[in-house]
Amino acid sequence: MKKILLALAAAAVTWLALADDLKLKNDFPETYVVKKGDTLWDISAKFLQNPWLWPKLWQSNEQVDNPHLIYPGDKLSLVIIDGVPQLVRKPLVKLSPTVRVVDKGDAIPTLPTNHIRAFLTHQQIVDDELLKGAPRITGGSDLTKRMTQHMDIYARGDKIEDGRLYGVYRKGNRYLDPKSGEELGIEAVLVSVVKAMDVQQAQIGQGEDAKSLDLASLKVVQTEREITQGDYLLPLDDHNLPVFFQPHAPGALVEARIIDSYRKTRALGKYDVVILDKGARDGLEPGLVLEARREGATVILKDDAQYKEDASVFDRWFSSEEATVVQPSEGIGQMMVFRTFDKLSLALILKAEKPIREMDMATNPE
Repeated sequence: MKKILLALAAAAVTWLALADDLKLKNDFPETYVVKKGDTLWDISAKFLQNPWLWPKLWQSNEQVDNPHLIYPGDKLSLVIIDGVPQLVRKPLVKLSPTVRVVDKGDAIPTLPTNHIRAFLTHQQIVDDELLKGAPRITGGSDLTKRMTQHMDIYARGDKIEDGRLYGVYRKGNRYLDPKSGEELGIEAVLVSVVKAMDVQQAQIGQGEDAKSLDLASLKVVQTEREITQGDYLLPLDDHNLPVFFQPHAPGALVEARIIDSYRKTRALGKYDVVILDKGARDGLEPGLVLEARREGATVILKDDAQYKEDASVFDRWFSSEEATVVQPSEGIGQMMVFRTFDKLSLALILKAEKPIREMDMATNPE
């Protein structure tokens, strides 16, 4: 048993070491001019077989400061110095007697922001304790139960701030750990974005049971679906959209699974957002690149080989370990974690060689 554990540990170390090797593509361009709409991942994939290692192309390169800030119009060249590939930026050419100054605009992001913007600003994973104390929709005018824009909508709860933006949310999926059954979080489905107006305090109840609550009218700013009585109000953070991530492979073994997706389809592909059953407490962080892998099928070796799913109930339950074999897993894509919660993470699929499905693994890239 001790030998097996040592072998597994050695394999894991080798696996992590291989993931750090810089592998150039056979057809990499000698130069590339950055275009509007490019992402750092797109550019890295033109030069590297393993794009998450792009920071290594810039290491020990004093010419490039803040390498994550690359702009449209920049000319990038790949050179080999002492056997090590490095990416350099074309130096500024001074024209006499004056220097022409070009406004570069915004630096290109790591990932395509149109696919992750809403998940960075509005997406929430919550728990029962948070929802228990959240303000809720009480209703609309004229006894309306379903509400949308241009209607009078009201909410009640604690600490509603006048003039603040809130997301209106509804309970979605309740996520459980596939193995232990531990509750990992509750999906909060965005219904609308509203602005709290005319917040007033009201006394509810009498005597010892009396308490003070905020009552607010709401102005709908953005709508995804109809608002209903009982929906929750959660404050929206006013912060700049983080578009720069440092792509990197895990420093330790990661064994996560895809437990849901936001497109709610069986087959997932490039630029789909998935939910992983591991989060910040498990060491996951934005920028982490993982490989999507599918477990190999279990085959029962009888007179003829037979997949376990196709075998009889008797053979599935009573076949010995010696009579079964598990085929190797296969890599089917790549994804990058862009947001983490305590027990869950959101990742964007960046490559899909086959359709990716719920319960596929997300682990260290090879």
